[in-house]
Amino acid sequence: MKNTLIRSVFALVLPVLATGCITEAFPENGTLTDSQLKEYSVGMILNGLPADMMASETAGYYAAYGDQTDFGLPSIHLRTEYMLEDIVALGTPNYNQFNYYVADLFMGANYQYCGYFWDAYYSWIKEANEVISMIDPDTENAQERDWLAQAHTYRAMFYLDLARLYIPKDNKTGVPVYANIRNLTVPLVTENTTEEMAQHNPRVRREVIYEFILDDLDAAVEYFEGTTATGYTRPTLAAAYGLMARAYLEVGTDLDEAGETGASDAFDNCIRYADLAISTSGKTPLTQSEWEDPVNGFNNGASNNAWIWGLPLMASSTTNVMNFISHMSTEATWAYGCRVLPGASRTFYQQIPDADFRKHTWLDPEWESGYYDYKFCGSAEAQENFKSIAVPYTSLKFRPASGEVSNYSVGSCADHPLMRVEEMYFIKMEATAKKDGNVLNAAVLLEDFLNTYRYTDGSYICEADNLEDFFEEMLFQKRVEFWGEGILMYDYKRLDIGITRTGSNFVPDFAYDTNGRSPQWNIVIPRTELQSNSGINDYLNNPDPSGFWMY
Repeated sequence: MKNTLIRSVFALVLPVLATGCITEAFPENGTLTDSQLKEYSVGMILNGLPADMMASETAGYYAAYGDQTDFGLPSIHLRTEYMLEDIVALGTPNYNQFNYYVADLFMGANYQYCGYFWDAYYSWIKEANEVISMIDPDTENAQERDWLAQAHTYRAMFYLDLARLYIPKDNKTGVPVYANIRNLTVPLVTENTTEEMAQHNPRVRREVIYEFILDDLDAAVEYFEGTTATGYTRPTLAAAYGLMARAYLEVGTDLDEAGETGASDAFDNCIRYADLAISTSGKTPLTQSEWEDPVNGFNNGASNNAWIWGLPLMASSTTNVMNFISHMSTEATWAYGCRVLPGASRTFYQQIPDADFRKHTWLDPEWESGYYDYKFCGSAEAQENFKSIAVPYTSLKFRPASGEVSNYSVGSCADHPLMRVEEMYFIKMEATAKKDGNVLNAAVLLEDFLNTYRYTDGSYICEADNLEDFFEEMLFQKRVEFWGEGILMYDYKRLDIGITRTGSNFVPDFAYDTNGRSPQWNIVIPRTELQSNSGINDYLNNPDPSGFWMY
């Protein structure tokens, strides 16, 4: 079984080439100079990495298991979203390929469902490490510094996600986090890690991995100095600042909960970098017309000024079912979305006031009587077909690319958001409240954001007068804002807020609640790693949360 670790941590870089990977043709004599060879190799990896993060069969799980959710980071985002409380299969739940995550079944080390996180992220880390290893860190070459900036940003994002997924947080649901694993995250694999080192590579503590992540981001910021890249399809200085804000929010929260010094400084840094991400990017929150656009809604980062970072999807990298749109677009006619009909939890939807235009993300119970002039995709015939299957609370958020509802090779090729500028406003709110415990200051930020950008009549008032109530209210607004985008589980886990599915429109098999955070959010390290890496064993793994709510 040792080959499993080699595949997951030291996988060969997939030869995925995007347009523009090689900026100079091969010389006539067929010989590349060292400089050309480096440009070829680095360009291949950096252009191929976002493709790998979006590609069908990115982790080999379809070939190995017939897993039709093997489509990279967007699939990981859906896995975490379905662990929460706001996405409901309104059509035929049995078609939902993410049901094991909804039901919290087979989440232990012996199953593929937790293994996907590990295999996908470490394969991408390998690619970032390849780039970093090829370039002198002291280079003054502008192109090489830009390559290093991108690679360090990618790697920091991967490790930040892994740290938040795998750090075991306490819960009140009977799946205890024992002292021996408290604050442990994941093994660090860098450009200097050999195969032998990887076979004896323990989980590092939270302070070690966050220092590594912040060092990566410091390096990225330094290498980005003087660059002018602002596009959303690649890492930029603004994206690095945004990751800094995410990381410092976690650091400050962990220090505060542990009663350690430095929490206030971390929250100050969090606010600072969130502000820098906003100002450096020049981005502004989505408008109502952009949010509801039936052609470009949440599928085209170039159609708005809100996306700091996103992933493009090429037709050559997808199939008719293994992509985000095929699972989440209810208007696309070729795959799972139109059968599963992912939509909103009824209790969640009913809490959204009519003055909030984001409510139009889901069909109202009275939608057929003209409650709102919803905008639908496709021809008049296609729209009538969709209306014939749609039900109350059906999602209209994620539109097929170009509004194409029938041709999967066009409609599936949607961009996927990684970081919208709106997230930085929410990060500032939370850090402000945590820094000094002043709910009033944080509430003002929440009110300003919602009344400026989301409520059509400026009527929003935050009535929370204590931290617990504020965090619940802030998270609710963040749930409305980022439904289905894959960032919310980290908020629930950090804030120790539970899920409530009972009394809503979940089928009985999925209707359970948690008192505070769910143990399912402490992702289990797969058996293949334990068998190949003597630095981790069952005693040092996160506990299996499978079916905790049944007992």
